[in-house]
Amino acid sequence: MAAYREGIDIDMSRAKAKKLRLSGGHGWRAQANHKILVLGRGAVRLEYPETWVVDATDDCVKIHDKPPPDDDCVLGVSCHHWPAIAAHELTVAALVREALESDERSLLKLDPIVEETRMDLTLAWGQGRFIDPLANREACARLCIARKAEIQALITFDFWLSDLALCHAQWNAFLASLQLGQWVADPQRGPSLS
Repeated sequence: MAAYREGIDIDMSRAKAKKLRLSGGHGWRAQANHKILVLGRGAVRLEYPETWVVDATDDCVKIHDKPPPDDDCVLGVSCHHWPAIAAHELTVAALVREALESDERSLLKLDPIVEETRMDLTLAWGQGRFIDPLANREACARLCIARKAEIQALITFDFWLSDLALCHAQWNAFLASLQLGQWVADPQRGPSLS
C-alpha cells in the first residue's frame, strides 16, 4: 500500500470536485500508482490509476484514461441516498437489469447480471454492447449498483470492445477497492486515528 499525497473529495449535492492537500499522518492508503476518489466524505470510495483524468459533471464524477476526446475508456461514479425501507423492495440486480434495458444507446446484447454480497454491502453489475455513432465502433457499457444501508453507488464504465481484457481487469480492481459508508469528518485528515 502506498501513501497518497493529494485526493479528491466530491460533494455530490454541489457536484464540485476539490483537490485537497492532505495533512501528515492522514491515513489514506492506495495501492501503488493509484489515487483515491472519495464522494460525500466517505459515502463512496474507490481507487483509480494515478494517470487518469478526473472531471466532475452535474450528476457524476467521470474518470478518463486520457484527456477527452482522446480517451479510450471512462469510469462514472455517483452517490445517492436511498431510503432503507425501499432497499428491500428492489434488489440491486433488478435495478441493474432495468437500467441496462432502458439505456438510451439501445444496447445490442446484454450479458448475465453478476451479483456479489460482501460483509457490509451488496452489488450487482451487468454489461451490454453498443455501436458508438461517432467512431462507428463497437463498445461496451458496464453498470454497477452497490448498496449499503441508505447509500447507493452507481458506477458506469464505457470502453471499446477491443480493450475488453484490459478493461475487465481494471473493472475488477475498481470494484475490489469500492467501499461505502466509511465516513471521515475531514477528508484532508482521512481515516487517521490520531
